[in-house]
Amino acid sequence: MQMKLGIAFGAILFGITGCKTLDSVQNTLAGSSPSTEQVQAAYSRAEAAYAEAQQAMYLANIESLTEYDSNRVERAQKEWQVLKKQFAELQSNPHEALDSASFFSSQTLSGEIIENSQQIMALVAGAQAAKKLILSVLEPVRSHFAVLDKFDASQQFSKRYRQLTTLHEKFKGMLVQGKQVQVETRLPEYQAQLTALEKDAVELHYMGNIIAELKLIGASTKAQVLPSVYSDAANTTDYAKQYIHLNVRKYEQIEEKARSAKLQILRLEHLYAEHLARKQALSDQQVEARLLALENQLLELTEKAGLGDLRHLSFTQQLSAIKEKL
Repeated sequence: MQMKLGIAFGAILFGITGCKTLDSVQNTLAGSSPSTEQVQAAYSRAEAAYAEAQQAMYLANIESLTEYDSNRVERAQKEWQVLKKQFAELQSNPHEALDSASFFSSQTLSGEIIENSQQIMALVAGAQAAKKLILSVLEPVRSHFAVLDKFDASQQFSKRYRQLTTLHEKFKGMLVQGKQVQVETRLPEYQAQLTALEKDAVELHYMGNIIAELKLIGASTKAQVLPSVYSDAANTTDYAKQYIHLNVRKYEQIEEKARSAKLQILRLEHLYAEHLARKQALSDQQVEARLLALENQLLELTEKAGLGDLRHLSFTQQLSAIKEKL
């Protein structure tokens, strides 16, 4: 009668749990318990698994894996919060390492910690693999964004920059999903768009103010009074722009070309100022005073050059004599 009662109780217990093994039921009924050595070994395995999961989460943080595979990293972070609580409970009661995790589970406390740790490590490993693939496939893109950020493209060309960054994130997501071929097919066109924006950003940085000044001059009387000088300034500016589009990352040379364009504008401004001064001199009947001032300057130059007094010659002839002497 007692045997029948025991079997009946065991059947009821098995039906309630739905996942208890026969051995665990028999152990429970028989009142058997693991040895101290078995418990200690189980605790040590759980402790080692927890440490590995902790290291995995540390790597996920220092490697910024969330920037490459946010889905896996977020899942790992949720699992990590659960695991920390589980291990804290086990630390408080290490003798329960081989106790059942719950009434409805055949897994032990230590076994559940090990299983959850392995899941975290698998998620982090997957995120690391995604990062490696993204960096490999999108490596050429990184240098473009470094240049765009250097020249403040996000502010100066906000719409284009935003579109390109959005597409960049889309490509990263596609790579995480295993769509490498589709991404590589679209990369050439994407890089062309990045290069075009890079050229515009560099041109604006080095030539923006010069182009704006030249535009104002072109719409003023300065260009009418000094058409050939204005043409020189415009040609120098155009050459600098062309150079940028052909050599977008040769910054020292680009800076020199921009400087030449700026000097041409300064030359035009000075000549126009001289024109206004002479025009004012004519209206104020100060022609003689200005001519004598210029004559005296030339006299100083001819005497320093050892040519003596050449004031009997025209200004042009005196300058030619100085040039020949030099």
